[in-house]
Amino acid sequence: MSDGGTWLLLVHHLPPRPTRLRVRVWRRLQKLGAATVKNSVYVLPWSDRHLEDFTWLNQEIVSGGGEAAVFRASAVADATDGEIIAAFRRDRDAVYARLTSGLLRLAQRMEGRRRDDVPAPGTLEAFDTEVEAMQAELNHVEGVDFFKAPGRTRAAAAMERCRTLLRKAQGRKPAARAAAGGKAVPRDRARYQGRLWVTRPRPHIDRCASAWLIRKFIDRRPRFGFAVPGGTLRGGIPFDMPEAELGHQGEDCTFETLVKQFGLERDAAVRLIAQIVHDVDLKDGKFGRPEAAGVDAVLRGLSEQVHDDQRLLREAGAVFDGLYATLAARPAGTRKTPMKRRV
Repeated sequence: MSDGGTWLLLVHHLPPRPTRLRVRVWRRLQKLGAATVKNSVYVLPWSDRHLEDFTWLNQEIVSGGGEAAVFRASAVADATDGEIIAAFRRDRDAVYARLTSGLLRLAQRMEGRRRDDVPAPGTLEAFDTEVEAMQAELNHVEGVDFFKAPGRTRAAAAMERCRTLLRKAQGRKPAARAAAGGKAVPRDRARYQGRLWVTRPRPHIDRCASAWLIRKFIDRRPRFGFAVPGGTLRGGIPFDMPEAELGHQGEDCTFETLVKQFGLERDAAVRLIAQIVHDVDLKDGKFGRPEAAGVDAVLRGLSEQVHDDQRLLREAGAVFDGLYATLAARPAGTRKTPMKRRV
């Protein structure tokens, strides 16, 4: 993506009716983070992803009876690169300011409780719901903050303040335990919607499979980011990262940890995929899954052909969709785990 030299423009003319087309186009442009440079002319920094987004929107406008054109430009008439970048930052700062104000008000409400007060479950859940909703919005605006608007730092600090207060409140709440054997209750998937999930670049089987599991069973609207070990992305949930809670635990790979943490063990096909991922990732032959070598070869081939990590997760996800469908369709008697190899 360019940092100011090359732009992607969408120029459109919408009919006055139906009004729903105008509303739909406006909402899509807001979601994409496009800036307005003049009437009906919208701009994004050049990238293949933004070209695809504008191309789809162009088709939607034309099919709705409007006119549109998408083109790449090294400069925009009557607007310097600096002015365009400033417009992007103003738009993002307006959202950051609103989020910061809301988060600070929420923090004041949480701090208004007595230090030794154990929040009622309903109150704690309400705080958690508000934080998660604003986290989802913050994740989105950070994703379209192409030029690092200054308000980003204040919003992130306000979010961290709320999360710190929430963790302290949750720490005063007795941990929930299942009735049998004191086993921890699975994480509530409702709290993990629309989140940013962060892992290491160039994913192979454990990270690819974990991303597929997150998208299919945990988070209906996930976003994925990549950071080198020791790095972070604000608001992100790390997985398969050094010292991440959602990572290798004991003899389990990250996929197995996610299955257990989110209570997915009852799905037989998921259990089998967990065994395949374990055998490929940890190379200990624990389950002796016959599919392991083939899945490993397919994903290694994908990695050699696909150099964009986001695309790699998507294409690997299709592999696991097919594997899941095949395993789920097997008669129950054929799903048994192979006998462990003698050592």
